[in-house]
Amino acid sequence: VLKMMHAVSCHKSVNRMSASAVAACMAPLLLRALLAGDCELEGDFDISGDGSSQLLAAAAAANHAHVIVTTLLEEYDSIFG
Repeated sequence: VLKMMHAVSCHKSVNRMSASAVAACMAPLLLRALLAGDCELEGDFDISGDGSSQLLAAAAAANHAHVIVTTLLEEYDSIFG
């Protein structure tokens, strides 16, 4: 999957899909377990609360996933080459 994503990002002058753009699309799919793990409900979750702490955790997890996949794509040749 990373090889295909790298190939897409290598043609960014034609398809406008940079490594960051490909990562934004694919990171949630590739790192779904990471995202789910970072955003689990805590035992003392207050259903009447605003959920802002969960939203912040979800945003942080998504950002980490994006950075991980972007780095893998940008450094693909040095990691897998």
